[in-house]
Amino acid sequence: MFFGRMKRSGSDEPAPKVPLLQRAIALSCSLALIWLLFAPNSPFATKPPAKRADSAVVDAAPGAAGGAAGSEAGAQPRVAAPKSPSPRIASTSPAITDSLVALGLEAHVVGRSPFCKSVSESVPVVGDLRDFDAERLALSGAEVLFVQPPLAGVDPALRAYCESKSIRLVARRLESLADVERLVDDIAAVFGVEPNVGGSVLERSLGGARASIKSGVAAPEGARQVLLLVSADPFLAAGRGTYLDELLAGATMANQMERTGYIELSAEAIAALGPTTVLGVTESAAGAARMRELLERVPWGEKGAPAISVSALPELLSPSLVAVAKRDELVRLAEAAR
Repeated sequence: MFFGRMKRSGSDEPAPKVPLLQRAIALSCSLALIWLLFAPNSPFATKPPAKRADSAVVDAAPGAAGGAAGSEAGAQPRVAAPKSPSPRIASTSPAITDSLVALGLEAHVVGRSPFCKSVSESVPVVGDLRDFDAERLALSGAEVLFVQPPLAGVDPALRAYCESKSIRLVARRLESLADVERLVDDIAAVFGVEPNVGGSVLERSLGGARASIKSGVAAPEGARQVLLLVSADPFLAAGRGTYLDELLAGATMANQMERTGYIELSAEAIAALGPTTVLGVTESAAGAARMRELLERVPWGEKGAPAISVSALPELLSPSLVAVAKRDELVRLAEAAR
């Protein structure tokens, strides 16, 4: 024993008493040794083997293993994503997707194009205006697919695939406000309702949206004449017969460009038109700054520069219910022209 009376080896004489201080030191050393060997936080304590990464809960939340939350907090039990309500819709047209969202139908969207920014990025990309991903489209569980086909029409392979998977294919070109009206009717048909002002919430939304479009409206007599540009490299003006021409009329303004379609113009051609008001609509703030800069360089001549107003209004750059809802932005843009 450390602290008992000890005898000297080979002698009957009692060992001298151990001083109290030495006993205290020995006790402290013993306790320290015990802590080093057995304490849970000791660097020398025996620890259970680390859990392997592949032993994590099988149904961890998607992305948890690689995301910041997963790496910091460990794997979390999967919370099953709520099943999208029926009809489950995929859309490869940003304008159609925007229109669905404007009607409050975002929860139905289970597939999108990479350019559909109005829905969550978690919605899988299933294709675009020119191509589609059959595997992702199948995994999305879409029951309806909206497409905005090119002039050549719907891709036969896409049509055949949708037929084989019993996916309802709705093809709608969008070039005018009349096309937007037809899109409202397409959506109503998919949901099995009629656009009106006295039915369900969706029926009232569809009815209100259809009434707000105002297709075929002419600019009133004496309306303010404006030149509407949608690009600066090169300058591109919205002419007659375009949905932007219709939006201008619905906003009680007249389009100064008498030619039809979208017309590419040089700086000299713009100056020759002699506009009193030039409005510019761009995709981004940087695009608006660039257009404004180039308009300042136009050789306006003796009359001087017209009133100019340019703004980033990407919602107006494609015919949709969102563009219709933003029509008054053209009025505000014209009021800001100077």
